[in-house]
Amino acid sequence: MTHHIARNGQQLGVYAEEEIQPGLITGRFLPDDLFWTEGMAEWQPLSTRFAVSVATPAFAAAASAAPAFNPYAAPQANVVTPAMLPQLNLASRGSRFGAALLDGLVGLLVVGLPLIAGIAMADTKADDPGDAFATGSFVCFGIAGLGFLGLTIYNIVLLTTRGQTIAKKWLGIRIVTHPDAQSPGFVKGFLLRSFVNGIIGQFVPLYGIVDACFIFREDQRCLHDLIADTTVITDNPKN
Repeated sequence: MTHHIARNGQQLGVYAEEEIQPGLITGRFLPDDLFWTEGMAEWQPLSTRFAVSVATPAFAAAASAAPAFNPYAAPQANVVTPAMLPQLNLASRGSRFGAALLDGLVGLLVVGLPLIAGIAMADTKADDPGDAFATGSFVCFGIAGLGFLGLTIYNIVLLTTRGQTIAKKWLGIRIVTHPDAQSPGFVKGFLLRSFVNGIIGQFVPLYGIVDACFIFREDQRCLHDLIADTTVITDNPKN
């Protein structure tokens, strides 16, 4: 698990959980540094989750720097500021459009061509009822079905683990949550962004056109991005 850490309104970086406890002991992190990780509603001080000894330099530094407590002061909320969030390198509109075209081309090669061949053989069988044409058409339909199943499963795995389809992986772009740039997982990466969005498109006229036109917003987020609370950036995942 990784945590975003910020101090005085500036983000220090993203660190693995096992780095934080030693960092508190050495003074690299302070007990009142704020941290956030996926699933948290707001930023919290490190001391609320990680143990801090009073003998550590970090505790002494935080204690000397902490202002005197005023019981009559107005309560303060932990507010996420833009400086605390990762800087997103948005994928260009052209790369996103190219990825959509490439994914469609892959689908055509894997599923469309065997399907077309099977239909052509079935039409030929109407004129020449030979067993060879019947067997060939069934084989082509079977290849198309297996290709569709395999391609769908592979893309779902990529979307869930990396935020990418095959074409997005080729072009070095990926889907992340907005605005914290976390992995979208199955729900946001596939279920909301693709499946639910596809169902809406079946019932709302011209939905696909409107969805695509939303990419001309300043943040380049289409309707399916707004539904899933995602965006598309240019870097590849590290794993």
